[in-house]
Amino acid sequence: MPNLPNMRETRSIFEFNEPIERLWSAITVYEVLIHWLADEVRGRPKEGGEFSWTWKLGLEGDFTTKGIYKKIVPGKELVMEWKDHPAGDIFLQLLFEPVSENKSKLTVVNGGYPSSNAFNVWLDGAKEGWDGQVEKLITFLAGKPDFTKFIKKT
Repeated sequence: MPNLPNMRETRSIFEFNEPIERLWSAITVYEVLIHWLADEVRGRPKEGGEFSWTWKLGLEGDFTTKGIYKKIVPGKELVMEWKDHPAGDIFLQLLFEPVSENKSKLTVVNGGYPSSNAFNVWLDGAKEGWDGQVEKLITFLAGKPDFTKFIKKT
């Protein structure tokens, strides 16, 4: 996504010892997301479709965030936009790149943050948060789980 004037973003690049298809599935199959991203995940990736992620924070209660899938190019790009972010129209762009048969690269771009210093804490927190979530994904995938056992049969 193009960065809008007066808007800021974070960008991190991660390498995986996984084929691109497996990385794509780990990020787009909501039954798999609950194993590394959030405690509860709703909404299948579909352009214009809604999603929600919930984390159970113990005594602090639950935290849920909601958004819309804005762009989906299978195996290449996934763009989501939040509907309820305190900093405004925040987006997450995930760019998938095959490196070799069993290696892939993921670029995580989280942007749309206003340039005001008042939003520095949101920007810094977003980078730390997404970097941490991707580290959980790397650990999860390193365990070589069979995704088929997570997917509900319809």
